[in-house]
Amino acid sequence: MNFGFNSNVRVGEVMYHVQTEDRGASHPFLDTVVYQAGRVVYKRSNGYEKLAVGMNAKALAQNLHKRLAQQHREVIAELEAGTLPFQAKEKELAVEEDAGALDGLELRLTNPKNWFAAGKVVFEIELIAQKSNQRIGDADVQACLEHQRRRVLCAEARTDATGRATLKFPMPADVAEGSSLVVRATDGSRYGELRFRLKSKPRDKTPAPVA
Repeated sequence: MNFGFNSNVRVGEVMYHVQTEDRGASHPFLDTVVYQAGRVVYKRSNGYEKLAVGMNAKALAQNLHKRLAQQHREVIAELEAGTLPFQAKEKELAVEEDAGALDGLELRLTNPKNWFAAGKVVFEIELIAQKSNQRIGDADVQACLEHQRRRVLCAEARTDATGRATLKFPMPADVAEGSSLVVRATDGSRYGELRFRLKSKPRDKTPAPVA
């Protein structure tokens, strides 16, 4: 099915990113990942292979969307309540951050002047580790449309040995005002994103990147 939700959640002085997605028929799991400073601090995964047996595609999609939204809300609620069992203690994370041990991912758009034309998007991406400046190969890269915490997958790829990947897809004609076009990259426990805020009539005007 490949749909999901994304939310930024602030707890005290710490900002977390919560991502929940359906991994699709080849890997029938609803996965929620919580990131802090580009690092995975919590994962939750629930399979639905048995649920899909004998259910038509439309009914399955509706059922999975409800389950996905519920799982996303539950993880956020536990995060805000301080009851989420982190994989690493926040104290340990703080020590690593002070020591400069965390190295998130930086996505660089190498065709910034012509990535959107004639209603089509072509993202030429270069993936680099923020602190070490090392190119990251064999990482997952996705382009998604987001609106009101709902995410729709547009394209996906993996970076090559030089840390490069290309994502191509047509821009939907009915994109809602206020939507964002987001490119996300994950490499094990590391995470990074590039975000664009879409204006009205995206086919006639290039979306503006968010600084």
